[in-house]
Amino acid sequence: MTKPTIALVLGDPSGIGPEVAVKVLSEQKNRELANILIIAEEYELRKGMDVAQASFDYQLVSSFEEAEFKNNTPALLTFKNSHADDIEYGKATAQGGQYVLDSLKIAVDLTLAGKTHGICFAPLNKQAMHMAGLAHRDELSWFAELTDYKDFGCEVNVVDDIWAGRVTSHIPFKDVVDNLSVESVLETIELMDRTLKSAGFPEPKIAVQALNPHGGEGGLFGDEEITIITPAIEKAKEKGIQAFGPYPGDTTMWIVQKQNMNSVVSMYHDQGATALKMMGFDRGVTVQGGIPLPIATANHGSAFDIYGKNIASTAAMENALITTVKMATTYQKKFA
Repeated sequence: MTKPTIALVLGDPSGIGPEVAVKVLSEQKNRELANILIIAEEYELRKGMDVAQASFDYQLVSSFEEAEFKNNTPALLTFKNSHADDIEYGKATAQGGQYVLDSLKIAVDLTLAGKTHGICFAPLNKQAMHMAGLAHRDELSWFAELTDYKDFGCEVNVVDDIWAGRVTSHIPFKDVVDNLSVESVLETIELMDRTLKSAGFPEPKIAVQALNPHGGEGGLFGDEEITIITPAIEKAKEKGIQAFGPYPGDTTMWIVQKQNMNSVVSMYHDQGATALKMMGFDRGVTVQGGIPLPIATANHGSAFDIYGKNIASTAAMENALITTVKMATTYQKKFA
C-alpha cells in the first residue's frame, strides 16, 4: 500500500501554528511519513518559515490533482482567506478564526472524497473561530456537522501510548452526574475501543474511572459506580471489549502504567486529562474521537503571547502528525 496522504493545516496564523508546522516539516523524517498536502496561503507558510528560521521545498498547486509528492516533497494547496481584512498577529481575531474555518473546510472535503486520508492541524483558537461566526461550541461539533456524524463523539487526549476519553466534556461540573448513564458510559468505552483499533491497537485495554472518592466505598460516598459505571463495563465486556474498573480517580494512571493499559475513560473533563497532561503536556495530542475521519492536533493552544519569538516547542505537533498517519493508514484501506 502507498503512503497515506495527509491534509496539513497551519492552524490560526495569528499564533504559533505556522511556526510549529514549519519546524516539524523541515525535518526530513517527518516528511517521509506520508504525502503531505499543506493547505495554506503561501504568504502565511513563508511567514512561518521566517519565524521558525527553517524551510523546506514544496510544490505549489492550485488543485489536489496537480500534486506529485515526488521525493517526499509536500504540496502546497493555496487558497484565499475569505475574511476581507488583513490578519492581525499575536491576538485572537475574526480574521485568524476565518482562516482556520476556511482551510479546515477544504481539508475535510478532500478527506471525505478520499483524496486525503487524514487531517493534522496546528493549534487553533476557539474564541477566534467564534469571532468569525462559528456557531458550534467547539471544533468537534463542527466536524460532526461537516461529516454528517450524529453519534457520540469526544476529544481524545493522547500522551505516548495512553489514550484518554471522557463521558462528559465541556459542561458545568454541577451537571456531570445528570449526564451520566449506563448508555453514555458504554458508548464512550465503545468509542475508545474503535478509536484505538483505528490507530493500530488490535486489542486495546481500557481502564474506566470511578466518579466518587475511593470509588464510592461501596455506596458510602455515592452509588454511581454501582448503578451506572459497573453495569456499563459489564455490557462492554459482553461485546468483547477489554474494559476494566471502575478505578478511583486518584490511582487510575498508576494502575494504567503498572498493567500496561492503553486507554482511560473518565467521567468528566479534568478527571483523567489532568493526570495525563502532567505526564507529558508538551508532547500531547488531541484526536477528534468519533468523527469518521482521522483528525488530530497538538494538545496546546495558539500561544499568542509567544507569537514570532521562535521558541515554540514542536513535540506535540510532531506527535500529532505521527498519530494522524497511524489512523490514516487504516482509513486509507477504505479507498484501496
